[in-house]
Amino acid sequence: MYFDANKEYFELIRMLGKYEVLFTNMRIKRDTVPKELYVYDIRHDDECQGIMCEIKPFVLINHWGTIISKYQIDMIDGGGCVIDEEEDCEYLNISMTLKEYMEKKT
Repeated sequence: MYFDANKEYFELIRMLGKYEVLFTNMRIKRDTVPKELYVYDIRHDDECQGIMCEIKPFVLINHWGTIISKYQIDMIDGGGCVIDEEEDCEYLNISMTLKEYMEKKT
């Protein structure tokens, strides 16, 4: 099931030490996100322990969550960006809507 990004609350997290992005564990309808934002999926480990391991443009199997970013995240050959959950993801304990994120100064 896919959800409308404009009707959800997201967690604000810092990815890769520099990008403040919106996170949800749901799948988001890409066409509900404004074109100036970037949408990526996070893939979890193959052992299904729930450990995030990669950011990709789209994940079908082992989908862990979806992020929305004001910034394009560099991918290796366009395929993905390997991440370490403990080092590359910081939960900021802030929830917000897509509209609030777009209005937020960075």
